[in-house]
Amino acid sequence: MMKNTALKATALTPASRGPAERPGRSRWWWLLLAFSFAYFGAIAANPTWFSFFGVSHYSVWFVDSYAILASNDALAHGLDPYVPNPFDYFRRPHVYSHWWFTLGKLGLTRQDNGWLGLTLGGLFLLVAWWSLRPRSAGELGWCAAVLCSPPVLLALNRANNDLVVFLLLAPVVPILLLRQRSWRIASVLFVAFATGLKFYPAVASLVLLYGETRAEIRERGLIALLALSIVGVSVAPDLLGAVKVPSPTGILTFGAMNLFETLGCSNLVGLGLSLVVALLVMTFAWRSTLLKDWTISPAERGRWMHFVLGAALLTGCFFTGKNYAYRWVFALWLAPALWPWMTDPLASRGFRRFARVTGILLLFSLWGDALVSSACNLFAQHVPLATLTRWTDLFFRWEQPLSWAFFLCLLFFLTRMLRDLWTTFTTSSSRE
Repeated sequence: MMKNTALKATALTPASRGPAERPGRSRWWWLLLAFSFAYFGAIAANPTWFSFFGVSHYSVWFVDSYAILASNDALAHGLDPYVPNPFDYFRRPHVYSHWWFTLGKLGLTRQDNGWLGLTLGGLFLLVAWWSLRPRSAGELGWCAAVLCSPPVLLALNRANNDLVVFLLLAPVVPILLLRQRSWRIASVLFVAFATGLKFYPAVASLVLLYGETRAEIRERGLIALLALSIVGVSVAPDLLGAVKVPSPTGILTFGAMNLFETLGCSNLVGLGLSLVVALLVMTFAWRSTLLKDWTISPAERGRWMHFVLGAALLTGCFFTGKNYAYRWVFALWLAPALWPWMTDPLASRGFRRFARVTGILLLFSLWGDALVSSACNLFAQHVPLATLTRWTDLFFRWEQPLSWAFFLCLLFFLTRMLRDLWTTFTTSSSRE
């Protein structure tokens, strides 16, 4: 039986047709580093500036990592961490898996929140800077707009545990790009561990479909299925408990069900309709010729795989629930691929236009809610609260179609990836 090496020449090892990645860091990357370092440093030194970006600081740093440590402290004091917690600033119950209680076993308490939050934020920024490699003034502005966006500020301000998920999944693509097949299998462990902490990273398994041969993909798929099954058994009771947690709503949130909620549908009906629409769109995208002429070169393989990882995480969260804005941190993996697609002179005009629409919608998603919230903060002393509430509700309703449009664009890209996978498998199967 012949080994299948067709994956090396298809979109399963893809990259855009733009310029190849250059080794080292350009002067544009150093400018991005300097600007973003000054930007985050200035806001950290003046926390009241958070309000200009629609972010509430609460006069306290790292409130989300504090909640995790408070849950560990409650458990250490013999209290039930899954009910309103007296040790937390806002009496929040623990809504994640019991895996987080390992922190208490390691001796960490609320007293460690300061250095822990700083370390988490610092590591996140290091990985983000490593991931972004602007090669022109335009790409520098694009990367800065994504990296310095309000959702990233929100996540850093709160030291939200989505930053932990980001850091855990960051090695997945680099590991998949290693030459040693045995090492590539290790990528499954990072996805499984992240899933055990926050459930939704299971959708990151989509990127594990990349491989040198069909046999490797089958092997990795089976290992991933086994690992996720073990994780699922471990966290199933925690997941059932999380269903009882009130879901977020209003600006600075996103989710497919927000649209149906504004139409008066229940969450269950909204979830069902969202999944049906997603399936219909993927069926249409499968047959569409919109991305038919888009080819992918090996030079940008890593960028495309990161795009798939970020798109899978965001799209999975969008169509299955409602999410706070800090989950947009995964958009950092979309940015490096989108810019070359928007500007590639070798790509078709239709593809460039589609990529630009996706990029514009991404910027709106990252900045729209926060700017409206910031405006409300500025007018709070001059406009009645009822009027401000009416304005934000009106914006929230009108932004839902734009939010849907962005995620439908991501579905087209993900469907293209799945269609190429199917084509590769069926073609190679006939040759064996």
